[in-house]
Amino acid sequence: MLGCAYKLARDRDLAEDLVQETFYYALKNFHQLRDQAKCKYWLFSILRNLFLKTVEKRKNWVEIEFDAVCESLHDSNQMNPEHDFLLKELKNNIQFALDTLDERLKFPVFLFYFEGRAYKEIADILNIPMGTVMSRIARAKVYLKRELIKGQSLRAQSE
Repeated sequence: MLGCAYKLARDRDLAEDLVQETFYYALKNFHQLRDQAKCKYWLFSILRNLFLKTVEKRKNWVEIEFDAVCESLHDSNQMNPEHDFLLKELKNNIQFALDTLDERLKFPVFLFYFEGRAYKEIADILNIPMGTVMSRIARAKVYLKRELIKGQSLRAQSE
């Protein structure tokens, strides 16, 4: 099984983690196995599904080098016009994205992130169910992320 995991992941550590996770999942859900003669295929399908989930999660990961973080922290302690410009640009992009947000989504986001209110408080203020508040905040985050990424890609194309 480790060989198959290694062929999928092409990384020994990830392959070992996948195999461990596969056996954990299989033991936890052994009662779901209908035909014990097909156990091998069941294990490989679990392995494949876990690998695909891992790939999907890693697609959104951003690799940041330690040196870059240290340099960024060092730069923030000094006067740096480039840093100030980028920070101002980021603030403008966030403000623009917030301004384009639908009012039904904007107000819960404002109350949650800028005023630090709890979901229950927001639900009471807006007179809507707490699940609706959570849903609106989640949708707003997805929208804002998409708009900020779109703005970033447009800026990269123009350069």
